[in-house]
Amino acid sequence: MYNSTPVLMHLTDLDGNLISVNEQWLQTLGYTADEVLGTQSGNYLTPESQIKYKELISELNSHGMFTNVECQAVTKDGKLVDILTGSKILNNSEGKPSWRMTTSLDITDRKKVEEALRLRESYLTAIIENQPGLVWLKDAKSRFLTVNRAFARSCGMENPEELIGKTDFDVWPKEMAEAYLTDDLAVLNSGPSVNVEELIFDNNQNKWFETFKTPVKNANGEIIGTTGYAHDITARKQEQEALHNVQKLESLGILAGGIAHDFNNLLGGIYGFINLAALQTTEKDVSEMLSDALSTINRARSLTQQLLTFSKGGSPIKKVDSLIPFIQNTVKFALSGSRVSCDFNLPDDLWLCVFDKNQIGQVIDNIVINAQQAMPDGGMLFISATNTVISEKSGYSTLKAGNYVKISFTDQGIGIPKEIISRIFDPFFTTKEKGRGLGLATCHSIIHRHDGCLEVDSEPGKGSTFRFFLPATTESMKEQTNKPPKKEKRSGRVIVMDDEEVIRNVVGQMLEALGYTAIFTKNGEEAINKLKEELQAGNTITAMILDLTIPGGLGGEEAIAQIRSIDPDLPVFVASGYATNQVMASPNAYGFTGSICKPFSFHELQDMLVNHNL
Repeated sequence: MYNSTPVLMHLTDLDGNLISVNEQWLQTLGYTADEVLGTQSGNYLTPESQIKYKELISELNSHGMFTNVECQAVTKDGKLVDILTGSKILNNSEGKPSWRMTTSLDITDRKKVEEALRLRESYLTAIIENQPGLVWLKDAKSRFLTVNRAFARSCGMENPEELIGKTDFDVWPKEMAEAYLTDDLAVLNSGPSVNVEELIFDNNQNKWFETFKTPVKNANGEIIGTTGYAHDITARKQEQEALHNVQKLESLGILAGGIAHDFNNLLGGIYGFINLAALQTTEKDVSEMLSDALSTINRARSLTQQLLTFSKGGSPIKKVDSLIPFIQNTVKFALSGSRVSCDFNLPDDLWLCVFDKNQIGQVIDNIVINAQQAMPDGGMLFISATNTVISEKSGYSTLKAGNYVKISFTDQGIGIPKEIISRIFDPFFTTKEKGRGLGLATCHSIIHRHDGCLEVDSEPGKGSTFRFFLPATTESMKEQTNKPPKKEKRSGRVIVMDDEEVIRNVVGQMLEALGYTAIFTKNGEEAINKLKEELQAGNTITAMILDLTIPGGLGGEEAIAQIRSIDPDLPVFVASGYATNQVMASPNAYGFTGSICKPFSFHELQDMLVNHNL
């Protein structure tokens, strides 16, 4: 048995000299009996194991034996052999300790497997810990077996070991834990992987995560647990939501632009004739009624202006300007007569911005009015502005990297419920009994068209903060030129082109009231032919007023090139219900002298002509 056992065995005297070795010992270490007998048994161990073996001799001498000690032996050709060894003192016939019997088991293969498993575990740990997302492994009872540090931190813990053995109910709010358990059971019961987008309470914040859950199976294919990975997609969801809002506004804008244009044409005749009647009447009662009618129409003009602002024609007319004292003046005007006080924190070194004063004024008006309505019993509105540098890592997915001015409005109002805050920028969404739902949607569109972004934070019962970002500029403000003095007396021939008869009639009467002679045409072709006829007849044309677009015909935008080829210096004005069309915003760039938005009043037409010395 001594020589047939697979275990390495050797016998030494009490000084460690080899007296006998079995065949397995010789075969494993590659020696012959003659080479080793009489030598020290420790000579066949590595230096480290020799030190360990000498320390074990005292235990052997005291207790008579030791067992299960891992050492490393060295073969004749220098290879290392991992062994699990034990030794026992043997007594002679007189009962006196005389020999040491040592047995060793070759565990080299086992150690290789163990080392491979350790390496695999080390690699797996490194992979898990270096994942940017949350990683976890659960058993069949949904108890955590392992998690990475990112997962632990999302639960408010620094050490992943704190979560081992716990369930979701020990970590998350009950509703969230129940939802996660439902997902786990779906995987455990049926086997397919689950891929969901869900809100996770991460570091005391609700964030959107994309979560993958998959079953863990044993060698027999039985499901014994689940593993999962979740990564933060909050920025992506915000970008998708912002894009969705933009697309909704653009779709609505196509409809809104057309409605506003047609509505403005209709208002043009009504507004103009009432305006003329109000100027001509001498009866006080009639004058007051006409004035009230004009005020009502002005409200309608404001509504169509809001519709046009987020229509496809709503390009802002931007100029380099300072936000101070523009912000103060706009806020104070909006709050005039209310019970709300305001507090400003606006630094003197605030950067200049490129913006449309009318449109940004509309944004401020809407935000301030909402704050006022949120504080019916009065309160404070805090307005601040700061210079802000946005980098690619700032977390604002809808903003390009660069310099911005951030303007914030914080009220002490009732706040916005969490269930509706994501919808407040939707067109026509309102919680107000008489609201139209266009205010904040318009604000969103305006800021978007200024290459900025608008956001809101709110806590019900404590108040809301609206803030928007405007791109800053290093350009300088241009000096404003004084308007030319008004002429006392006017005369001349003005060609009016519009496809709506009511518009031609009202503009004609306004011109005649100013002293001009109006010549009417219905489209661009007629206007061009009339200009040629008048010039051939030796008549001087003082100006032309052309409708921007003519359905099924030549509009002002198409006709201007031919008119300029006839008379490059003739004052030609463009009129349209598309108040924010690019041609209306920059008429000089398209060959026009100036622009006027429908519906316009007698005085607005007068100012346009007088300001051009006509």
